[in-house]
Order: sequence, then structure tokens, then C-alpha cells
Amino acid sequence: PSVVKRKRKVTLTINPLYSAFCAGICPPSHKGNFALGSYTDLTVASYPIITSKSAVVPETMTIFRETDRRVFTRRVAERNSLVWGEPQCMDDEETEMAIEYACETGKVIDRLNVMGFTMRRVREEFEKGRQTEMEEMSRHNSEFLENLTFDAYAAAFAKIIADRLKSIWGHVQIEEGCDSLIEYILHSIYDPSFGIFKYDKDVRLVIRLACEVAPADTHVVQDITDLVHSGYYKENEAVCEKETHALIAGYPENAPIIILTEGSTDAKFLQEALALLYPHLSAYYSFFDFHASRSPGGAGHLVSLVKAFSAAGITNRVIALLDNDTAAHEAKRGLDAIVLPSNIAVMHYPNLELLRTYPTLGPGGLEPLDVNGLAASIELYLGEDVLCAEQNTLTPVQWKGYNSTLRQYQGEVVQKEKLHDAFQKKLKLCKADPQVLQDTDWFSLSAILKEIFHAFECSNA
Repeated sequence: PSVVKRKRKVTLTINPLYSAFCAGICPPSHKGNFALGSYTDLTVASYPIITSKSAVVPETMTIFRETDRRVFTRRVAERNSLVWGEPQCMDDEETEMAIEYACETGKVIDRLNVMGFTMRRVREEFEKGRQTEMEEMSRHNSEFLENLTFDAYAAAFAKIIADRLKSIWGHVQIEEGCDSLIEYILHSIYDPSFGIFKYDKDVRLVIRLACEVAPADTHVVQDITDLVHSGYYKENEAVCEKETHALIAGYPENAPIIILTEGSTDAKFLQEALALLYPHLSAYYSFFDFHASRSPGGAGHLVSLVKAFSAAGITNRVIALLDNDTAAHEAKRGLDAIVLPSNIAVMHYPNLELLRTYPTLGPGGLEPLDVNGLAASIELYLGEDVLCAEQNTLTPVQWKGYNSTLRQYQGEVVQKEKLHDAFQKKLKLCKADPQVLQDTDWFSLSAILKEIFHAFECSNA
């Protein structure tokens, strides 16, 4: 067991779900420096999942942003008893400055999904770990693991968190007749796999599972109070930013996902919508800067960028986002003969129900037609309130040239500048008053962003 020094007392704590990681997760510069040292814990729903000595686990900090940092005064008696031990009577009135990073569990799930730590991936790693454990364990335990399912494991994990079950000095503190799987997980603190997940797997897989089974109204917290008070970090040090930047060079999963669009207007509008609708995810994406690069834009140029990124072996995750019109579908044909790496996703704006019967201008006058795949540029995703800003009807699409290869026309919405101005006004109002956000139409832009969030869901890129 780990001996944890907590100010005036020494508390013996064992993390029932993550102790096996502790031997390898602390940076070499911190190992063995102190006999006791100071510790930091990451908790999900107040349950300690990861414990490390003298420094945070860098990977855990990628689920936070500096805006999640909280500095506040708390009573010593209000500390998390699973982490700090039961408070003593002398703690009743004593206070301390607490420093922690905290974020809602649901938002952490969103962030982990964006980084590629989906439940699908957790299930796959669970199964790999189960198979490995079956090969290494005795016949008795092998039979137990043969019948073990992920759903059963997750349910036991959920009960451990909900009931705050723990193990101290090798004795599992659980009620009599408790499920054998719970006992197995809690006793696995002496096993390098602590049940199933091998210690060489990314720690965020464990965090993702814990968040999935934890109550929705809980928080994920990295409490660095002890490390700051012990001098391992400065009081105002941006720990999250520092640790995340240190990881980015070697691990693309920790770097922002690059989004390439056809033009600067697309990038600007999507970036603003992302910051407004999903602020907790905005820092996980980086939009291509057309102005700084003096890029000409257009679907053809975007396809050329994708080819260049692929040929250069760029390891960052990249999403190439094309319009949903004839020109973009024609340009994408240039990628048909190329096998793109799994870290590059190419996609169009999604089809919308609104665009299935959209007003169009052609030789025969105004006619409602399906413009999905023919004329759906970013302007058609700015919301019905924007498209109807100048009149009581939707701003029409004007048919342009005919593409003989695809055998379809290319369309373009009219009065683009007016639509841009109307969108900027709506955006400004929503930023000033959150209630306006509820009363305006963001469905279509949100649909694009959701496609972006799930771009790598079927891979581990």
C-alpha cells in the first residue's frame, strides 16, 4: 500500500481501480525524490480513480482546460474523505486554500469522445485485456474471466463508485455477500492489470469508463492542493496548459484537431458557432487560418491540402470539411484513388430536411427542389431565421452551371453578404443574452458540429 502524507496525519490509502498504474505514471524526475512526498488524486463523482505522487499524470490534464481551474477556501473537514481520510475533530474550524481542476462529467465525456476515447474503444480494450488476463491467470480465474462481459464489469464499476467501496490494507470494505466481480475488481490492486485494463494502456480509457457509469450530475476533479502547498507547483502555475503542451509533441491525440474548410467564411462561422454552442469543446479544435497563409480557398484547393497532408505523413488528426454542393462532390473525386491515413477524415456538410424542398431560381422561375448535394454551402446552415431575415420566405438558390460528369447543376444562394450580416447580428445578440440563444435557430450549424465530433468514431485515430 502507498503511504500518503496529508499534512498533520499519515493516511494509508489504496486506489482500488488504479493503483497498478502508479508504478509507471509519474515522470522520472519525480520518482524516488521523497520518502513520503505529496499526492494528487483525480476523482470521478468524488471517487478516486487515479493517484500519483509529486505530479499530475499528464494525460489526465488533457480533459481539462485552464478555465476549469478553481481556487477557493474550504474547511479541512470538507475534504474528500476517500482521498484525505476521515476528518479529525480538530479539523472542524480549520480552513485551507484548495486548488483543483473540475469539470462536469458530461462535458468530460464529450471531450474524451473528441480525443478518440469512445465507449466503443473502451469495450475493445476491455476485451483485449480480458483475453490477455485469461492467458496469464490460473485455470480457476480463467473460467471466471471466460464468462465475464463488459456490461457486467461496467455495472460492478458503477456500484463501486456509487457505494464508495474501497480497499484498505488488503481488506475490502464491502457488505457481506457482495458480488464476486466487485470483490475481484477491488482485490485487483495487487495485480498489474487491476482486473482487466493493462497498465500500459492510456489512462483516459479508465476515466472514460468511470465517467460513463457515474451519475450525470457529478464532476471530474483533479485536486492539486497538496502538490501546490508542498511546492511541486507554484500557486498560479497553469498546470493543465503546461502538462498538455508537453504531451502534444509526441501524441497527436493530445493536440487540437485541425479543421480544413473551403474558405475563411466557413472557418469563421463554424469556429464562432462552436465557441457559442459547445464552449467546453472549442479548445480541442484548430481551424485553418486562410488569412495568415494567404490560401486561395475553394473545394479544389482543399482537396490539394488533403493530398499534401497525407503525403507529408502529418500525424495530427485532420478533418477536411467540404460544402454539400456539386463543386465539392466533383472535387472530392480527386481523392478516390488515394488511401488516406486513419487520422484524416474527409466529409461534406450533412443533408438537411430543410433543404429537401428549398426555393430555387431557374429558367422556369421559382421552384422548390432538393438542394442537398447541389447547392448547400455554409450560408444554408446559418438558420431559418437568417435565411428569412430580409423577407418572410427563404432566400432562394440560383442555379448556375451544369456538371456533365455528375450530371447535375451547381447552385448558389443569392444575397450572401446580407446573410452574413444577419448571422453576425444573431451571433452578437446570442453572446450578449443567453436567452436569445434559446429563441434562435442553430439546428443546422449544430448538425455540422455534431458530424465533426463523430468524425473519428469508427477508428482509433
